[in-house]
Amino acid sequence: MVSRLAEAGPLVDSPPRRPTPAEKGLLLVVDDREDVRRLVTNVLTREGYDVEAFPCGEACLGAMPLVMPDAIYLDLDMPGIGGLAALEQIHSKHPAVPVIMLTGDESVESVVAAMRRGAYDYLVKPPSRQKLLNVAKNAVDHYRMSLQLTSLKREASGSAGYGAIVAQSPSMKDVFRQMDRVSSSDITVLIHGESGTGKELVARAIHANSPRNRESFVALNCAAIPEALQESEVFGHEKGAFTGAIGRRLGKFELADRGTLFLDEVGELSLPLQAKLLRVLQDNTFQRVGGSQEIRSDFRLITATHKDLAHEVRAGSFREDLFFRIVVFELELPPLRDRDGDVELLTRYFLEKHERGSGKRIAISPETTALLRSYSWPGNVRELENVLHRAVVSAGSQIVEPRHLPDRLRQELSSLTPPRTPLQAPSERAPGATDTPSPFPEAATPSLNLEELEAITIRNALEQTRGNLAGVTRLLGISRATLYRKLKKYKLR
Repeated sequence: MVSRLAEAGPLVDSPPRRPTPAEKGLLLVVDDREDVRRLVTNVLTREGYDVEAFPCGEACLGAMPLVMPDAIYLDLDMPGIGGLAALEQIHSKHPAVPVIMLTGDESVESVVAAMRRGAYDYLVKPPSRQKLLNVAKNAVDHYRMSLQLTSLKREASGSAGYGAIVAQSPSMKDVFRQMDRVSSSDITVLIHGESGTGKELVARAIHANSPRNRESFVALNCAAIPEALQESEVFGHEKGAFTGAIGRRLGKFELADRGTLFLDEVGELSLPLQAKLLRVLQDNTFQRVGGSQEIRSDFRLITATHKDLAHEVRAGSFREDLFFRIVVFELELPPLRDRDGDVELLTRYFLEKHERGSGKRIAISPETTALLRSYSWPGNVRELENVLHRAVVSAGSQIVEPRHLPDRLRQELSSLTPPRTPLQAPSERAPGATDTPSPFPEAATPSLNLEELEAITIRNALEQTRGNLAGVTRLLGISRATLYRKLKKYKLR
């Protein structure tokens, strides 16, 4: 029998969803005493934080490229690298991360020394539960507010973009917020996106806003180097190491010491070189080809690819252990077709850029603007710039007309009657297609608008893939960034 209260429904709103550990924050605990590590870890974990513990400063510093903490509890008095030395090294690579010192010494001298070196706060061991939690909350809030302030200052400056990246679309603003966070740390980053989306520009912007910005940014396009020369390019070689090695050559790892190494199209590295790269990432040491000297390099690694590396791992063409080493933080760059409003912004930017080279004032007709806005841009930003550069050169007058655009662009647009969005079903059954149910509605109900149809389509795809987001993107033919935006918009997750 159902009570009257049950029939009436809840008297108060449902309690808010408990934040996940990732949302609460990642905290590192560094102390050589196991009982202290266990105490601090248990208190913070029960409060909902994600916690990783380390027995010494060396272990923590070695793990820093693989984690992105919101705060660190650091023992002041440890064997090996002491607390003050570890604090200085942490802040040299992660200046914004709050560090709370744990100390058994209440002397004023030790506390003052730690605070002068940039410690956020200190606690005397054994700390009480309430003090641990209060400091954790304050430190995490402080760190996240500083990141938010960085984003607000950039947006308030009035510049449409991030460094050399020109954008104002919501999808790219999401990317910029992620860049703000990884720039302030030393974490290893994998940038994923289609060719021409600006992966190297993003890598350079991360480096320029990082603690390493005074040192070199060293880039290598792995796809442009023949397999036989990849090892020499990466590690360098000694004189006489092979035919044609007429002198010593420094490799990219060596040149990137104290700076940033950017490996573009990392999925093109050969399997033997992948194994050697994994070793370097584990201990930061290597040998030149033909040499015997161990060389150490302190570099920050950023990689990029247009491939699905998880698929390459399953296919056996990319090492699984290396994959997990470089995919610590993944940045997904949306294609230009998913960047609302950025085509017009980039068009103005590139026209002004090429105006300076041509010595004339250039305008663009409304018809041309409409064509540029409607095109799918498979080559992304790089293709847009090339098209506009060609149009500026081809235009005899000072106005860019549709006839100045490449034939392929006009032909594609003329063939789209009407254009098909990624969420619409193909009109014909593809050769070799299976009987897998389609996520697309069989027929559009006249009372449903486009947004309602999109929501239904995505909900169907989620059910078919049992919530596997990678499967949803493949099924619908949309990018991950687009899917995340739609899930948030329609409150499907």
